[in-house]
Amino acid sequence: MSSFPLQIDGYKSKTLDFKSTKDGAIKLDVFYPENVEGTKRTVVLHYHGGFLVVGNRYSFFPYWMVRGCVSRGWILVSPDYRLIPESTAQALLEDSIDAYNWVLSSLPSELGCTVDSVLMAGSSAGGYLALATAASVPKKPSALLLLYGMLDPTFDRYLTPGTTLFGGPPTDTSPILARFPISSADDDREKISSYPVQNLATDARFPLVGALHSDALVPDYMTGIPGLARSIRAEGVEAIPQVHRNLFPLSFGDLKDLPRALLVHGTIDPLVPVDLSTRAADVLGKAGVEVDVQLPTDADHGFDAKAGDVDIEGPDGEKVVAYGSLRHALKFLDSCAGSSA
Repeated sequence: MSSFPLQIDGYKSKTLDFKSTKDGAIKLDVFYPENVEGTKRTVVLHYHGGFLVVGNRYSFFPYWMVRGCVSRGWILVSPDYRLIPESTAQALLEDSIDAYNWVLSSLPSELGCTVDSVLMAGSSAGGYLALATAASVPKKPSALLLLYGMLDPTFDRYLTPGTTLFGGPPTDTSPILARFPISSADDDREKISSYPVQNLATDARFPLVGALHSDALVPDYMTGIPGLARSIRAEGVEAIPQVHRNLFPLSFGDLKDLPRALLVHGTIDPLVPVDLSTRAADVLGKAGVEVDVQLPTDADHGFDAKAGDVDIEGPDGEKVVAYGSLRHALKFLDSCAGSSA
C-alpha cells in the first residue's frame, strides 16, 4: 500500500522496505509506468530535504519533477533515511547509499525492467546527501541535480554562532538542545527515519534546526563530536577526523569522476545561502566535473515545492517562480538520461 502524493493514469506506486535496522525498516516509494515490465527505463532518485533533522519521502514534495518523469516514462524513487540527532550523518549517508544500491540491484527484479541510467537529485539536505552519495559509490549515477543544497558543512553559516535561521533575535537554545542531545556511542534512542512536519511554526522538533544554526553545531551533530565546529573554525578542515571525512565531500572527496552536475539555487534563499552552491560549483569545476549553475533571482528556499502540483512544462508552469530554471533542469536530465556510467 502506498500513500504516494500523486495518482496519475498510467502510473502505479509502491511503498517498499529497502533496508532493515534494529529500529525497524526504512522505506522508499517507487512511482512507475504500468507497462514497465520488459522495458529499459531511466530512474530519477530524489532525496528529500529537512535540514537532516525532519522530513520524509513525501516532505517538500517536488511535484514538477514527478510530472516531468511521467511525461518521459521514467521511474521516480523517493527514499526515507535516518535523521539527526538520534543518528549521526554516517547513518544518513549509509541509508542514502543503500537506497542507490537498491535501485541498481533490486529495482529491476521488483518491476521486471532494466535500469538504463540513474539520475540522482536532492533538495536542500537531500542535495547534500546526493552529492555525498555520488562521491562515495564506485558506480556513479549519470547525473547530479542539486537543488538549493546544504552542500558544505564547513561553510561559515555552520561554523559561526550567532546567526539565527530566520534572521530573528537570538533565543535561549538550551531547552531544545537538552531535549534533543547530540548522538553518542551509547545512545539508546530509537533511530527515526520519517518525521513529517505539518506546521513548522508549532512543530516540537523543528526548533532543533534553528538551534544547530544559531549555536553553530551542525558539524558536531552530524559527526557526534562535541566542539567540532569550533575546532574547524580554529584549525581548518584538517581538524575533521579521518573517519568522518566522507561526510565532507567538497573538502576531502575524490570528485573527478562525478557525473555532470546542475546546481539550482535562488539568490534570495534565506535558509541555505546561495554561496553554498556557487562555491560548490567552483570546487566541482576545478575537479574536472562538468557543472551548470542556475541562480534564479526571484527564488527562495524550497520554491519548487511551494508551487504545489504543477506541470512545469505546461502553460500553468509559467506561473511558477523560476520556472525557466526548472524547465532547464528537466532538459539537463534529458541530456543525461540513457548514458549510464
